[in-house]
Amino acid sequence: MIKTYELGEYIRSARPIMDEVLIEYTKKNDKFCLVSPDMTRAAFPQFMEKCSDKNFNVGIAETSAVDIASGLSHEGFVPFIYGMSAFLSMRSFEAIRTNVGYQNHNVKFLACNTGVSLGMLGSTHYAMEDLALISSIPNMTVICPGDPDQTVKAFYAAAEMEGPVYIRMANGRNESAVYKEDYEFKIGKGITIMEGDDCAIVATGIMVAYAVDAAKKLKKEGINVTVVDMHTIKPLDEELILKLAKKTGKIVTVEDHFKSCGMGTKVCGVIAESGIPCKVKRMGIPDMYPGFGTFADMLTNLGYGSDDIIASVKAML
Repeated sequence: MIKTYELGEYIRSARPIMDEVLIEYTKKNDKFCLVSPDMTRAAFPQFMEKCSDKNFNVGIAETSAVDIASGLSHEGFVPFIYGMSAFLSMRSFEAIRTNVGYQNHNVKFLACNTGVSLGMLGSTHYAMEDLALISSIPNMTVICPGDPDQTVKAFYAAAEMEGPVYIRMANGRNESAVYKEDYEFKIGKGITIMEGDDCAIVATGIMVAYAVDAAKKLKKEGINVTVVDMHTIKPLDEELILKLAKKTGKIVTVEDHFKSCGMGTKVCGVIAESGIPCKVKRMGIPDMYPGFGTFADMLTNLGYGSDDIIASVKAML
Protein backbone atom coordinates (compact mmCIF):
# COMPACT_ATOMS: atom_id res chain seq x y z
CA MET A 1 0.00 0.00 0.00
CA ILE A 2 1.27 3.47 -0.88
CA LYS A 3 0.85 6.21 1.73
CA THR A 4 -1.68 8.80 0.56
CA TYR A 5 -3.21 12.07 1.72
CA GLU A 6 -6.82 12.44 2.72
CA LEU A 7 -9.00 14.12 0.10
CA GLY A 8 -8.36 17.88 0.37
CA GLU A 9 -5.64 17.50 3.01
CA TYR A 10 -2.85 18.87 0.81
CA ILE A 11 -3.84 21.15 -2.07
CA ARG A 12 -1.38 21.63 -4.92
CA SER A 13 -1.36 23.53 -8.22
CA ALA A 14 0.33 22.02 -11.26
CA ARG A 15 0.78 25.31 -13.11
CA PRO A 16 3.31 27.02 -10.78
CA ILE A 17 5.03 23.68 -10.22
CA MET A 18 5.42 23.20 -13.97
CA ASP A 19 6.51 26.84 -14.39
CA GLU A 20 9.68 26.01 -12.42
CA VAL A 21 10.10 22.61 -14.11
CA LEU A 22 10.02 24.14 -17.60
CA ILE A 23 12.76 26.61 -16.66
CA GLU A 24 14.97 23.86 -15.27
CA TYR A 25 14.37 21.56 -18.24
CA THR A 26 15.30 24.35 -20.66
CA LYS A 27 18.74 24.42 -19.05
CA LYS A 28 19.16 20.67 -19.67
CA ASN A 29 17.81 20.50 -23.22
CA ASP A 30 18.52 23.39 -25.56
CA LYS A 31 16.13 21.86 -28.12
CA PHE A 32 13.14 22.26 -25.81
CA CYS A 33 10.58 24.97 -26.58
CA LEU A 34 7.01 25.85 -25.64
CA VAL A 35 4.29 26.76 -28.14
CA SER A 36 0.99 28.12 -26.88
CA PRO A 37 -2.25 29.60 -28.24
CA ASP A 38 -2.04 32.61 -25.90
CA MET A 39 -2.14 30.56 -22.68
CA THR A 40 1.41 30.81 -21.32
CA ARG A 41 0.88 34.04 -19.42
CA ALA A 42 -1.91 32.42 -17.38
CA ALA A 43 0.24 29.52 -16.27
CA PHE A 44 3.98 30.00 -16.73
CA PRO A 45 4.84 33.71 -16.19
CA GLN A 46 8.36 32.97 -14.90
CA PHE A 47 9.12 30.83 -17.94
CA MET A 48 7.88 33.63 -20.22
CA GLU A 49 10.19 36.10 -18.51
CA LYS A 50 13.32 33.97 -18.13
CA CYS A 51 13.07 31.85 -21.28
CA SER A 52 11.47 34.22 -23.77
CA ASP A 53 13.56 32.81 -26.63
CA LYS A 54 11.99 29.37 -25.98
CA ASN A 55 8.41 30.63 -25.79
CA PHE A 56 6.27 30.95 -28.92
CA ASN A 57 2.85 32.56 -28.48
CA VAL A 58 0.86 32.04 -31.68
CA GLY A 59 -2.29 33.83 -30.49
CA ILE A 60 -5.68 32.20 -30.07
CA ALA A 61 -5.08 29.70 -32.86
CA GLU A 62 -4.77 26.10 -31.70
CA THR A 63 -4.38 24.66 -35.19
CA SER A 64 -1.52 27.06 -35.91
CA ALA A 65 0.14 25.99 -32.67
CA VAL A 66 0.04 22.35 -33.79
CA ASP A 67 1.33 23.18 -37.27
CA ILE A 68 4.21 25.27 -35.92
CA ALA A 69 5.14 22.64 -33.32
CA SER A 70 5.12 19.98 -36.02
CA GLY A 71 7.54 22.06 -38.08
CA LEU A 72 9.79 22.65 -35.08
CA SER A 73 9.86 18.91 -34.41
CA HIS A 74 10.79 18.26 -38.02
CA GLU A 75 13.80 20.56 -37.52
CA GLY A 76 14.97 18.61 -34.45
CA PHE A 77 13.38 20.59 -31.63
CA VAL A 78 11.30 19.12 -28.78
CA PRO A 79 8.18 21.31 -28.74
CA PHE A 80 5.51 21.16 -26.05
CA ILE A 81 2.14 22.76 -26.73
CA TYR A 82 0.30 24.22 -23.73
CA GLY A 83 -3.38 24.99 -24.14
CA MET A 84 -6.94 24.26 -23.13
CA SER A 85 -7.82 20.62 -23.70
CA ALA A 86 -11.27 21.27 -25.21
CA PHE A 87 -9.84 23.46 -27.95
CA LEU A 88 -6.58 21.60 -28.51
CA SER A 89 -8.39 18.30 -28.98
CA MET A 90 -11.30 19.52 -31.11
CA ARG A 91 -10.35 22.66 -33.00
CA SER A 92 -7.00 21.25 -34.03
CA PHE A 93 -7.88 17.56 -34.24
CA GLU A 94 -7.16 17.24 -37.98
CA ALA A 95 -3.79 18.96 -37.56
CA ILE A 96 -2.88 16.65 -34.67
CA ARG A 97 -3.98 13.62 -36.68
CA THR A 98 -2.20 14.55 -39.92
CA ASN A 99 0.77 16.70 -38.92
CA VAL A 100 1.68 14.97 -35.65
CA GLY A 101 0.24 11.45 -35.52
CA TYR A 102 0.63 10.54 -39.19
CA GLN A 103 4.13 12.03 -39.32
CA ASN A 104 4.97 10.54 -35.90
CA HIS A 105 6.50 13.88 -34.97
CA ASN A 106 8.00 14.39 -31.54
CA VAL A 107 5.37 16.90 -30.37
CA LYS A 108 4.09 16.89 -26.78
CA PHE A 109 0.85 18.36 -25.45
CA LEU A 110 0.18 19.83 -22.01
CA ALA A 111 -3.62 20.10 -21.94
CA CYS A 112 -5.23 22.02 -19.08
CA ASN A 113 -8.85 22.59 -17.98
CA THR A 114 -9.86 19.00 -18.65
CA GLY A 115 -13.21 17.34 -17.98
CA VAL A 116 -15.70 19.64 -16.24
CA SER A 117 -13.04 21.54 -14.27
CA LEU A 118 -14.17 24.84 -15.82
CA GLY A 119 -17.61 24.37 -14.30
CA MET A 120 -18.50 28.05 -14.35
CA LEU A 121 -17.96 28.34 -18.12
CA GLY A 122 -20.25 25.52 -19.22
CA SER A 123 -20.17 22.76 -21.80
CA THR A 124 -18.48 24.81 -24.52
CA HIS A 125 -15.34 24.81 -22.36
CA TYR A 126 -15.57 21.25 -20.99
CA ALA A 127 -13.16 18.66 -22.39
CA MET A 128 -15.45 15.65 -22.14
CA GLU A 129 -14.38 13.79 -25.28
CA ASP A 130 -10.65 14.52 -25.61
CA LEU A 131 -9.50 11.09 -24.42
CA ALA A 132 -11.62 9.40 -27.06
CA LEU A 133 -10.40 11.72 -29.81
CA ILE A 134 -6.70 11.86 -29.02
CA SER A 135 -6.29 8.19 -28.12
CA SER A 136 -7.75 7.26 -31.52
CA ILE A 137 -4.65 8.68 -33.23
CA PRO A 138 -1.96 6.08 -34.05
CA ASN A 139 1.49 6.71 -32.55
CA MET A 140 -0.02 8.89 -29.78
CA THR A 141 0.66 8.21 -26.10
CA VAL A 142 -2.02 9.55 -23.71
CA ILE A 143 -1.33 10.25 -20.01
CA CYS A 144 -3.69 11.51 -17.28
CA PRO A 145 -1.63 12.38 -14.17
CA GLY A 146 -3.32 11.46 -10.89
CA ASP A 147 -2.28 14.64 -9.07
CA PRO A 148 -0.28 17.86 -9.66
CA ASP A 149 3.07 16.34 -8.69
CA GLN A 150 2.54 13.37 -10.98
CA THR A 151 2.29 15.89 -13.81
CA VAL A 152 6.02 16.49 -13.32
CA LYS A 153 6.76 12.77 -13.60
CA ALA A 154 4.62 12.61 -16.73
CA PHE A 155 6.41 15.63 -18.22
CA TYR A 156 9.86 14.13 -17.81
CA ALA A 157 8.74 10.72 -19.06
CA ALA A 158 7.18 12.34 -22.13
CA ALA A 159 10.16 14.60 -22.78
CA GLU A 160 12.58 11.69 -22.74
CA MET A 161 10.62 9.45 -25.11
CA GLU A 162 10.38 9.80 -28.88
CA GLY A 163 6.97 10.38 -30.42
CA PRO A 164 3.81 12.40 -29.71
CA VAL A 165 2.41 12.50 -26.17
CA TYR A 166 -0.78 14.08 -24.80
CA ILE A 167 -0.69 14.92 -21.06
CA ARG A 168 -4.11 15.67 -19.58
CA MET A 169 -3.17 17.80 -16.57
CA ALA A 170 -6.66 18.48 -15.13
CA ASN A 171 -7.33 22.15 -14.32
CA GLY A 172 -3.84 22.86 -13.03
CA ARG A 173 -5.03 24.81 -9.99
CA ASN A 174 -5.92 23.89 -6.41
CA GLU A 175 -6.22 20.12 -6.64
CA SER A 176 -5.85 17.41 -4.02
CA ALA A 177 -2.45 15.73 -3.80
CA VAL A 178 -2.65 11.94 -3.65
CA TYR A 179 0.81 10.56 -2.88
CA LYS A 180 2.60 11.08 0.45
CA GLU A 181 5.66 9.10 -0.61
CA ASP A 182 7.63 8.62 -3.79
CA TYR A 183 6.74 5.83 -6.22
CA GLU A 184 7.74 4.52 -9.61
CA PHE A 185 6.06 6.16 -12.58
CA LYS A 186 6.27 4.29 -15.85
CA ILE A 187 4.29 5.03 -19.00
CA GLY A 188 1.85 2.21 -19.69
CA LYS A 189 1.96 0.77 -16.15
CA GLY A 190 -0.84 1.49 -13.69
CA ILE A 191 -0.04 2.11 -10.02
CA THR A 192 -1.71 -0.05 -7.37
CA ILE A 193 -2.30 2.30 -4.45
CA MET A 194 -4.41 0.06 -2.20
CA GLU A 195 -5.02 -3.69 -2.14
CA GLY A 196 -8.32 -5.48 -1.52
CA ASP A 197 -10.17 -8.56 -2.73
CA ASP A 198 -13.79 -7.37 -2.67
CA CYS A 199 -13.71 -5.10 -5.72
CA ALA A 200 -11.31 -2.94 -7.76
CA ILE A 201 -11.60 0.77 -8.48
CA VAL A 202 -9.67 1.88 -11.55
CA ALA A 203 -9.41 5.66 -11.68
CA THR A 204 -7.58 8.14 -13.87
CA GLY A 205 -6.59 11.79 -13.60
CA ILE A 206 -8.19 13.97 -10.96
CA MET A 207 -10.57 11.16 -9.98
CA VAL A 208 -7.76 9.13 -8.37
CA ALA A 209 -8.04 11.25 -5.21
CA TYR A 210 -11.77 10.54 -5.02
CA ALA A 211 -11.25 6.82 -5.61
CA VAL A 212 -8.78 6.67 -2.72
CA ASP A 213 -11.20 8.63 -0.53
CA ALA A 214 -14.01 6.20 -1.35
CA ALA A 215 -11.80 3.17 -0.66
CA LYS A 216 -10.75 4.49 2.74
CA LYS A 217 -14.38 5.04 3.73
CA LEU A 218 -15.32 1.56 2.48
CA LYS A 219 -12.50 0.04 4.51
CA LYS A 220 -14.03 1.47 7.68
CA GLU A 221 -17.16 -0.53 6.83
CA GLY A 222 -15.18 -3.73 6.33
CA ILE A 223 -15.12 -3.57 2.54
CA ASN A 224 -11.61 -3.91 1.11
CA VAL A 225 -11.01 -2.72 -2.43
CA THR A 226 -8.02 -2.40 -4.72
CA VAL A 227 -7.42 1.11 -6.06
CA VAL A 228 -5.42 1.60 -9.26
CA ASP A 229 -4.15 4.88 -10.66
CA MET A 230 -4.46 4.18 -14.40
CA HIS A 231 -2.48 7.25 -15.43
CA THR A 232 -1.75 6.00 -18.95
CA ILE A 233 -4.79 5.63 -21.19
CA LYS A 234 -2.73 4.65 -24.22
CA PRO A 235 -1.00 2.26 -24.03
CA LEU A 236 -3.37 0.84 -21.44
CA ASP A 237 -2.01 -1.55 -18.80
CA GLU A 238 -3.98 -4.57 -20.03
CA GLU A 239 -1.98 -7.00 -17.91
CA LEU A 240 -3.02 -5.23 -14.71
CA ILE A 241 -6.67 -4.99 -15.81
CA LEU A 242 -6.84 -8.73 -16.44
CA LYS A 243 -5.17 -9.39 -13.10
CA LEU A 244 -7.85 -7.31 -11.36
CA ALA A 245 -10.63 -9.05 -13.30
CA LYS A 246 -9.38 -12.46 -12.17
CA LYS A 247 -8.75 -11.33 -8.60
CA THR A 248 -12.03 -9.56 -7.83
CA GLY A 249 -14.47 -10.21 -10.70
CA LYS A 250 -15.79 -6.69 -10.07
CA ILE A 251 -14.34 -3.41 -11.37
CA VAL A 252 -15.56 0.19 -11.06
CA THR A 253 -13.93 2.70 -13.43
CA VAL A 254 -13.95 6.43 -12.66
CA GLU A 255 -12.95 9.33 -14.91
CA ASP A 256 -13.70 13.00 -15.51
CA HIS A 257 -14.70 12.32 -19.12
CA PHE A 258 -17.67 10.90 -21.02
CA LYS A 259 -18.04 7.43 -19.55
CA SER A 260 -19.31 6.12 -22.89
CA CYS A 261 -16.00 6.55 -24.72
CA GLY A 262 -13.14 6.98 -22.28
CA MET A 263 -10.91 4.87 -20.09
CA GLY A 264 -13.80 2.76 -18.76
CA THR A 265 -14.82 1.69 -22.24
CA LYS A 266 -11.24 0.64 -22.99
CA VAL A 267 -11.20 -1.42 -19.79
CA CYS A 268 -14.47 -3.10 -20.83
CA GLY A 269 -12.98 -3.97 -24.22
CA VAL A 270 -9.92 -5.59 -22.68
CA ILE A 271 -12.03 -7.71 -20.34
CA ALA A 272 -14.59 -8.67 -23.01
CA GLU A 273 -11.89 -9.89 -25.39
CA SER A 274 -10.22 -11.90 -22.63
CA GLY A 275 -13.32 -13.94 -21.82
CA ILE A 276 -12.74 -13.48 -18.08
CA PRO A 277 -16.08 -13.22 -16.23
CA CYS A 278 -16.05 -9.78 -14.59
CA LYS A 279 -18.68 -7.14 -13.84
CA VAL A 280 -17.74 -3.56 -14.78
CA LYS A 281 -19.43 -0.31 -13.72
CA ARG A 282 -18.31 2.75 -15.67
CA MET A 283 -18.52 6.11 -13.89
CA GLY A 284 -17.99 9.52 -15.42
CA ILE A 285 -19.86 12.19 -17.34
CA PRO A 286 -23.21 10.89 -18.66
CA ASP A 287 -24.37 11.34 -22.27
CA MET A 288 -25.46 14.96 -21.91
CA TYR A 289 -24.23 18.54 -21.96
CA PRO A 290 -23.86 19.40 -18.26
CA GLY A 291 -24.81 22.74 -16.77
CA PHE A 292 -22.79 25.13 -14.66
CA GLY A 293 -21.31 24.91 -11.18
CA THR A 294 -18.18 24.28 -9.17
CA PHE A 295 -16.28 21.05 -9.74
CA ALA A 296 -17.73 19.68 -6.50
CA ASP A 297 -21.22 20.59 -7.72
CA MET A 298 -20.59 18.85 -11.02
CA LEU A 299 -19.44 15.61 -9.37
CA THR A 300 -22.56 15.58 -7.19
CA ASN A 301 -24.96 16.48 -9.99
CA LEU A 302 -23.44 14.07 -12.51
CA GLY A 303 -23.00 11.22 -10.04
CA TYR A 304 -19.33 10.26 -9.92
CA GLY A 305 -17.98 11.72 -6.68
CA SER A 306 -16.73 9.76 -3.65
CA ASP A 307 -20.20 8.89 -2.33
CA ASP A 308 -21.29 7.70 -5.78
CA ILE A 309 -18.21 5.47 -6.06
CA ILE A 310 -19.02 3.97 -2.67
CA ALA A 311 -22.60 3.32 -3.75
CA SER A 312 -21.44 1.64 -6.97
CA VAL A 313 -19.06 -0.68 -5.11
CA LYS A 314 -21.77 -1.64 -2.63
CA ALA A 315 -24.26 -2.28 -5.43
CA MET A 316 -21.78 -4.68 -7.04
CA LEU A 317 -21.33 -6.53 -3.76
